[in-house]
Amino acid sequence: MHETNSLFRSKQETLIEKLCQQEIIKEKVSIYQHKSKEFELEEIYIYDNVIVIKSLYFELSRCYHEIKLTKTKNCDGLYVIILLNNYGKEFIIANNEQQMKRIQVQLKRFCINKNFFGKYQLLQRNCLPISQAIKNNSEEHCTQVYEKKLLKDPKEFQIFHNSITIMQTLKTNPWSPKLYEDNYKYYILGEKMKLQSLENLLLNGFDFREIPFVSIIYMILQNLQKYQKRNIYHGNINLQSVFINIENETLEIVILYPRYIENSNYTIENDLYNLGILIYQITFYTMTNIINKHVDLDLINRIHNQMADQNYKQNQYPFLFRVSQLDLIRQLVQPNITLNKAIKHQWFVTIQQNIKHQQIHQQLNPIFLPTIVEISDSLINSPHVNDGRIVNFNNQQFLQDQVDPEEHQNIKCQIINTIRMIPSKSKHDEASQYLMKCKTVQNQIVKRTYVPEITKQTTVK
Repeated sequence: MHETNSLFRSKQETLIEKLCQQEIIKEKVSIYQHKSKEFELEEIYIYDNVIVIKSLYFELSRCYHEIKLTKTKNCDGLYVIILLNNYGKEFIIANNEQQMKRIQVQLKRFCINKNFFGKYQLLQRNCLPISQAIKNNSEEHCTQVYEKKLLKDPKEFQIFHNSITIMQTLKTNPWSPKLYEDNYKYYILGEKMKLQSLENLLLNGFDFREIPFVSIIYMILQNLQKYQKRNIYHGNINLQSVFINIENETLEIVILYPRYIENSNYTIENDLYNLGILIYQITFYTMTNIINKHVDLDLINRIHNQMADQNYKQNQYPFLFRVSQLDLIRQLVQPNITLNKAIKHQWFVTIQQNIKHQQIHQQLNPIFLPTIVEISDSLINSPHVNDGRIVNFNNQQFLQDQVDPEEHQNIKCQIINTIRMIPSKSKHDEASQYLMKCKTVQNQIVKRTYVPEITKQTTVK
């Protein structure tokens, strides 16, 4: 003990001071004082990834932990908790077994763990890897992998630990990333999700419909609000760091790899600028497997002016939907917009109003009421049908007034309920023409024999 260095550092003006607002546990323990070389009774606070005593802290993601039971002649035994890395050690004495176990649970969550490949194997490398427990196949985790050789720079190593702390503190679900290592890599285990980056989705031909697209952008802004409340920034908003959970029925995004640097001139406004670039890259992607790296303001202004003409039709950019979309890009890439203004932009307001209008229309027109003609029109014009497949992205947390998500259901050609509604003979004559053309939707075949039968039942004298 006498030759070890302390791991504690001052938390003033650091990331920890901004993030440590609600402790997980508080314990009164005996902790070794390196200056006096004695144990003193202190209150320790364990937050996400850190232990704090008064105005000092150290990061648990930098440490390994050991627990030893030491017995002497004058006592039944002491539980000594050792936290260590290459730079020093800390010694904590728990008063009893129950206190030791409360602290141990948190250390297992946040400290570095060994033997990753003795417990897990990596699966599904076509997206962010999923690790599966070898002894318990039902236990799966979404896994981030970091090469140690890329973290040799002290600044990069600090950013790595900052990212762990930020992800743990700003988590939306009650889980904490768990850190493992081997000789060459770090592995961060999180909640089991099948995550694919926006870049992979874009290059692999994903069809960005307007409502999912706008929802993704809005949810990124909501995440940036969480950063702004803590007076920090993300520092790495791009197509490679924003991920979609492609297994979830509702739209769910995860923003990984924050690159917060202390005492940096980077701010949340820089994140907004990078978000503008991200929207531009999706908006002006032309299915060429080439993503634009630079924003062309002249192109934005030219198309913005062209779209003012009601007769203008553009088919060069499949993910360009409306003028307000261009206006948001233009504001984000120029220093004239704040986060609060961005989240209230007209693009989001327009989509919100459209969703409300659709919901009201669905309430007034239950699914069994429309005529066959109306249903056929809805199929032809449906934004969710794309080359025979259904786009099932719905928004789980869209807009601040908690608009309910769209119902998740297959679109089908449905035959009218003749008991509830008897349309005119002229409509059925028109319907027969639509039914002759309608072949399959979602593997359901509409037969021509239905037409004379319905016409017979619903003829009005």
